[in-house]
Amino acid sequence: MLGIVLCGGLSLRMGADKGLLNHQDKLWATLASDKLRSLGFEVKFSVNKNQESAYAGHFSEDKLILDNPSLDVKGPLHGVLSVHLLNPDDDLFLLACDMLSMDVAVLQQLMNTFISEKSFEAYIFKKNGHQEPLCGIYTAVGLRKIMKMLQTGVLEKHSMKFVLSQLNVLEIPVEAKDYHSFDNFNSHAEVNGL
Repeated sequence: MLGIVLCGGLSLRMGADKGLLNHQDKLWATLASDKLRSLGFEVKFSVNKNQESAYAGHFSEDKLILDNPSLDVKGPLHGVLSVHLLNPDDDLFLLACDMLSMDVAVLQQLMNTFISEKSFEAYIFKKNGHQEPLCGIYTAVGLRKIMKMLQTGVLEKHSMKFVLSQLNVLEIPVEAKDYHSFDNFNSHAEVNGL
């Protein structure tokens, strides 16, 4: 399994690349990476072409996976499928770089569920009835299915929630004490409240 930090968003509301912002003297991308690494994963960063040189100033190039221009898809799915094309046999443990409050214990719960329940294609959390697609495990089998749908023109939408609707998904209810782990931060004011 590969740990993947999703950094390829446009960060329009923040006005700056979120993965390269600092919090507690570390880049947001590094904070996410450290959490995934604590579970024992090799970690890579999903970025778009416009981010390549900036991220190469902080991370070795072999840790960066660029959005594949041959894929006619947008949003986080572009990054996820780009990683899958380069690592077709690996399950992917995704974590968005802007989930600053994510607790490692929550990530460990996800991993433990994956280990004990092997028959699903994706593993995600559900908070207040809503799926949390950007912290989850997506299996190689499930991603192959989505890639085939894309290639055959039947992937009607490119949102991660639509992707999940096409897979056999195990949903873990988020406990109230862990709600904060799923906060994502889109403005400096929100971060200053941490």
